[in-house]
Amino acid sequence: MGETARSARDRAPGRHDDGVRDDEAGVPHLPQTFVARFDLWRRLDAAAGSTIVTLVAPAGAGKTLGVAGWLRNARPRASRGDVLWLDAGRGLDHAVVETALGDPERAGGGPPRLLVVDDAHALPSSAVRLIDDRLTGAPHTMRLLLLSRWDLPLTRIAPQLRGHLTELRGDVLRLSADESSQLIERHVGPSSPEVVSAIAAHADGWCAVAVLASRLVAASPDQQGAVRRLAQGGSTVADQVVNEVFSTLSSRERHLLLCTASEHEVSAERAAHLTHDRGAGLVLDGLESTGLLVTRSEHSPLAAPPRTGPRPAETPRFRIHPLLAEVVRRRISAGGVDVERARSSVLRAVQLDASRGARDDAFGRLADIGLAEPAVRQLVEDGTRLLTRGHGKDVVTFAHRWPDVVDAHPECWFVLAVERWTHGDITSTMHWLDRLVARSADDVAASPRLTAQVLCAHLMRARAGFEDLAPVVQEAQQVVGSTAFSRTPSDLQPHVLAELGIAQLKLGLAVPAEANLLRAAQLGDELDMPAHAASAFTHLAGLYYMRGREHVAQRLAERSLHAMKHLATVFPVIRHRAELYGALARMSTLPVPTGPDQSPGGQIPTAAVLHPADTTTRFWQQVHDARVHLTGRSVIGAEQTLQGIMDVPGLPRHLRATVLVERAYLAALCDDRPTVRSLADELDAHGSTGEALLLRGVEADLVGDLRHAAEHLAAAVGHRMLDQPPCRALALVGRGQLLHALGEHGPAREVVLEAVRATESRGNYVPFLGWSRHGTPVHTILTELGDADPTTWLGALRELTREHSDITADLAPSTATTREWASATDALVTTRLSPRERDVLRELARGATYADIAAGLYVSENTVKTHVSSLYNKLGAGRRSEALSTARRLRLI
Repeated sequence: MGETARSARDRAPGRHDDGVRDDEAGVPHLPQTFVARFDLWRRLDAAAGSTIVTLVAPAGAGKTLGVAGWLRNARPRASRGDVLWLDAGRGLDHAVVETALGDPERAGGGPPRLLVVDDAHALPSSAVRLIDDRLTGAPHTMRLLLLSRWDLPLTRIAPQLRGHLTELRGDVLRLSADESSQLIERHVGPSSPEVVSAIAAHADGWCAVAVLASRLVAASPDQQGAVRRLAQGGSTVADQVVNEVFSTLSSRERHLLLCTASEHEVSAERAAHLTHDRGAGLVLDGLESTGLLVTRSEHSPLAAPPRTGPRPAETPRFRIHPLLAEVVRRRISAGGVDVERARSSVLRAVQLDASRGARDDAFGRLADIGLAEPAVRQLVEDGTRLLTRGHGKDVVTFAHRWPDVVDAHPECWFVLAVERWTHGDITSTMHWLDRLVARSADDVAASPRLTAQVLCAHLMRARAGFEDLAPVVQEAQQVVGSTAFSRTPSDLQPHVLAELGIAQLKLGLAVPAEANLLRAAQLGDELDMPAHAASAFTHLAGLYYMRGREHVAQRLAERSLHAMKHLATVFPVIRHRAELYGALARMSTLPVPTGPDQSPGGQIPTAAVLHPADTTTRFWQQVHDARVHLTGRSVIGAEQTLQGIMDVPGLPRHLRATVLVERAYLAALCDDRPTVRSLADELDAHGSTGEALLLRGVEADLVGDLRHAAEHLAAAVGHRMLDQPPCRALALVGRGQLLHALGEHGPAREVVLEAVRATESRGNYVPFLGWSRHGTPVHTILTELGDADPTTWLGALRELTREHSDITADLAPSTATTREWASATDALVTTRLSPRERDVLRELARGATYADIAAGLYVSENTVKTHVSSLYNKLGAGRRSEALSTARRLRLI
């Protein structure tokens, strides 16, 4: 009773022959054996006023047909409205659910339509978050009925208290005595009351068990004996019933189930192909007539892409009940004549598919039917393709089921290593790669496949720190640049190229890394290996971001996310990398917000999604987190985050230079001159002359030596410097601010205009934040430029700097200096201020008078004085400067 029933095909538009309106889209039709569930319907009526109703019960409890009967027969006319039925078991994505819920901003005056989601436990996490956000933020814009096998992670307490969420459990689906009797009689036929009572007692109100037990008894010539055997069985009722029902099926029906049980859904044509039985569709129809063993799956209007023109007739598809499918899988494991016949049919079908180039489902079908040897050969040939299409769990299941077969085929070890590698399991990856490398050393006539696998294994081992990276990269580059590389199997070429490009990126070899990653992405697209293509594009996004091409990086990150939208949960590492570089690009091309909750990049989670061997992404993750701290006005938090990067062993020189420059600018905000000087010395020692001169200029600016600061910055511009951060533009703008402050307005405008032109193609706003402590504000110089450069970028910069004061002026009141931190003896003391005291403290930091504060907070000056006195007592201060100094140390402002 837990599945959808017969399709509503071949009916006249606008009206069904059972009187059901077309506004009940996708609602399953009811089989002839259906029994009215009045108790359940009353509970659903009572809960109908809630925004979300969840009906949680195991498979076979009767959720689907119970709710379908309520929608078609018992729902009050006054509350009908539109109904849309979606089946999450068919693989609904976030976009389908969002479309079904509708736009909350356009909710009309009438009640929203009722959306029923069957198998809601199969919804992707993004769709569940969407539903939860709407539940807490706009509950009046939707009505949902979720049928699930387990609880969904929804916010509960507040919505339940407000009446927006109602939870129904499996007990409401338990059949009453009358319902059990009716259901059993419809499946058993005329029988004695003792038989009906015995089946009802064993079923105990469970729909699936009642139906399956009834079919077993009905198929037995001795119904009393069948009931006794049912009662004496040692296994669970459902398991025993399904096993015995399977035995009562005809040979043709058993053959069909053995061949198709592993399919989530199967059409009549596919069933005929797998079984080598042209009449398989008729067999499916016969099994479907019960409404439980096999059910017809209906397509929702939102589940398929939109079509133009007349809609073709959809091929009906069928689903085998989970209980029956599990029994079939056990039968396959046990073997027998029927199983061997089914294996022969499936192997023939797979071979025919392979001859036509359709190999996507070959491995899964061979493994499910128990053909281990053909399956492992398929795994060797198509393993990497399977992994990139999200079939990693199938590969792992196969390895656990047939370890002896896996051990006998070394070329499949690489596939298992890659599966573990994508999940960041370095220990298991090295286990398989070490075995592969050791085995290949004894193989004097290795195949091109094994040779490519060993090359890739060395690259992966080197990235993880188990081999010296530079010589491995040099050897691999020679291989991929030779004509012999064309003999490498096509499915391994993008993997070798991607691993080589990532390793070169780690070494700072940007040009060959770009070429190899581009080739890997292109091959991934051509070979329909989406995870390979998306992964290569995310690393390219990082490469272009480091080279100062933020817009390109953002487009590549978005392309990767689009390509991975159906595999995002399978490959969280790739999704995270795309989100990270997209966020970094946005942070560089948008103005820095003034509040802690308005970061354009947002906080990207790190714990479970960073690959241990991806040093470059780990580095930029911490840089991103530091910038998030800075946009939240916490300079100290940003500095502490960057300090963690310095402890990473083997950090490449170009990345180390990046973090040194970022730390120097943070130190300048804290007026930490010794740190700026030491960082400049370290850059100089490592050969980063331009960056060192840039920091010399920053240090001179801090001490008020404007002339020497401008000269250092001018010298820095003449050297090749980092693109990320935009060092050249930072030097140009800083020098322009200093020259303007020295009275040299003409040269200042020329220098700043050069910076405007240099950043126009990037759209990078960061150099114009105003990093000079003693220079003229950036907005003043941009205003003086007038129409010197008639571009929209200059106008945008002028508008943005008008809205935001220079960062040094903005953060100085709330940033503790190094002297203040050095004298901090109470930095770990937690001081609790009231909300009004915090308001007063922020106004004091702005330099406001008591009268200004009173006017701004709509209180009297005496009230302000009371709050100030309380602040001084809590902070242990005697005057305003002491209070602000302590507040900065405690990060209260």
